[in-house]
Amino acid sequence: MTASVDLTPEEVTEIQAMTEQSDVGQALRSAMHDYLRYARRQKLKALSGKVEMQDNWREMEAAELRAADRIRRLCAD
Repeated sequence: MTASVDLTPEEVTEIQAMTEQSDVGQALRSAMHDYLRYARRQKLKALSGKVEMQDNWREMEAAELRAADRIRRLCAD
């Protein structure tokens, strides 16, 4: 997708320096990729303490191991 963005030469130079990219297009793609990753992490951090977790990982692990054993036995026959 093509988009037009008005940036000053100083902004472009700084983006290139921060991303360590000499190509302007690659520098902007890299900066956007990093920003999106940062924004997603911030959203996850905002959920901290708001998501109720069940402490049933031991039971889930045991069920998964039992299922894997059943599959292994079926494949061995």
